[in-house]
Amino acid sequence: MQNEFGAILKDWRKVRRFSQLDLSLEAEMSARHLSFLESGRSNPSREMVMRLSEALQLPRPAANQALHAAGFAPVYPSLPEDAPELAPVNQAIDSMLERHDPYPGIAVDRHWNVVKSNQGAQLLLALASTNGQANMMDVLINSAGTGILENWEEVALLSLARLRTEILELGGDEKLSALTQRLSAMERVKNADMSKINLNQAVIPTILRVGETRLSVFSTIAQFGTVQDTRAGETRIELMFPMDEDTIQFFER
Repeated sequence: MQNEFGAILKDWRKVRRFSQLDLSLEAEMSARHLSFLESGRSNPSREMVMRLSEALQLPRPAANQALHAAGFAPVYPSLPEDAPELAPVNQAIDSMLERHDPYPGIAVDRHWNVVKSNQGAQLLLALASTNGQANMMDVLINSAGTGILENWEEVALLSLARLRTEILELGGDEKLSALTQRLSAMERVKNADMSKINLNQAVIPTILRVGETRLSVFSTIAQFGTVQDTRAGETRIELMFPMDEDTIQFFER
């Protein structure tokens, strides 16, 4: 009879579109042993759970869940935001955002909620009337009829593709799925033509209208590579850079 670990293993194997043979080769084990683990005929060692987690590229919370299902203690910590151990991480985020001023910079969690922002980003969030609390996908959805975002359809379609990729990587996520459904259900998204987006551009900017000023920015997204905490490890820092002199002057003023 299949146990909880076997069910988790099978579900994630299907999410990653691996056959049993594919996964056994990736994890350097026999397909027979993998079959026994999925069916519950064999129990995994802690080392085997970690090896399969790595082969399946499980997110840290999912790896902890697999360990727990197999009878082992979680390996990745889940600390409160103000835990002393995370002070260097929080300092690094603050430093990146502060040094990037006057250009916008934000830190977001896995659901695109803004957890920290610099002055440049706070200016843009104020223009979007978020009152300091923001989810970047909500900001995009709510800006559809405001005229603030000149190339709204282009940004929306690219954001939708990003959301779907993230959901696939996470093996499903209810909050991201809800945001995806809201965005994809909008008429401007339904009527948008992806083929009209020039993907051959070196940079696809976000173009904003602030009064008579036209701002053009592009972004880089950074994520910590060695932070093991389940929440902090998923925090992403998005830094926006100006693409033209008008945008530079706007933020420097």
